[in-house]
Amino acid sequence: MITHRHTSYNPMEVNHEGTIQAVLTQLRSRQAVSIPRWVCDACGMIHMGARPQDCDSCGCRHLTQQADAHWEMNARW
Repeated sequence: MITHRHTSYNPMEVNHEGTIQAVLTQLRSRQAVSIPRWVCDACGMIHMGARPQDCDSCGCRHLTQQADAHWEMNARW
């Protein structure tokens, strides 16, 4: 027995170019989120958010705030 392929008619046409342009507009208009990063001077562990009293890894109290995120780490060439 052969089963016939059932296709449904969808009257709504998708505008791919308009969708792509809308997504690109949203991506360009997004605001950068700044989350404070603290780097341990002894072991290099990165802490996110509020400054901790001491490092979770080694217990050192010397933490410096990282000036900005290294964007090249997440960049896709």
